[in-house]
Amino acid sequence: MPVPTPDEQQSKKNLKSWLLKRAENHRANLLLLIIGAGVFFSGVGIIFWADTYMPVSMQQELAGLAGMVLVVGGGITALIGYLGLSLLRLFKFFNDE
Repeated sequence: MPVPTPDEQQSKKNLKSWLLKRAENHRANLLLLIIGAGVFFSGVGIIFWADTYMPVSMQQELAGLAGMVLVVGGGITALIGYLGLSLLRLFKFFNDE
């Protein structure tokens, strides 16, 4: 097994401290979750609206594409907030230091 270099050890220590700080910031994690969910469901609404109320055209496809971009961005944002609320809290709890 290779011995980690001092730079690798420092980067692991920096990542660990960043994750612990992120785990302590419950309000910011909850805000990320709420904003992400709002953007996600706005994208779903745009896709539903484009499919239901717009005639078949290039504008419908562009509206659907915009909705998909919002769905993906909101989903990733909500996932980061959810992981910050759940897994990082467990990481903090089980941390040895």
